[in-house]
Amino acid sequence: MKMKRSRINPVSKKRQKVNVARRIFVKRILEERPECEAMIPSICLHYASDVHEIMTRARGGSILMEDNVLALCRRCHTFVTENPAFSQEHGFTVHSWATSADLIAADRAREVFRRDSQAQI
Repeated sequence: MKMKRSRINPVSKKRQKVNVARRIFVKRILEERPECEAMIPSICLHYASDVHEIMTRARGGSILMEDNVLALCRRCHTFVTENPAFSQEHGFTVHSWATSADLIAADRAREVFRRDSQAQI
């Protein structure tokens, strides 16, 4: 008996527009911020290649807001994604229930982490 295959749903017009806007946004962010903003010691490649969302879409974050993204190298991005406790402690991710005060605290945590990381180099 042959299985019936269903077609993959095409991307909606609305989603196509968002995808185009995201590609343009990512290109601009990587041009404006060519260096990795995480600079995790012994991991970092220094040159940004990925755009990381501090508050992911799944948590209610926007993929098109500059203050919700960081330019990261691939290795730092992988590390941040695979280590959520580290990411939250150092401000690379926030919970969906984060308030504006939490976002400010995340900014400060990233600044402290970067300053301490630079001191180790």
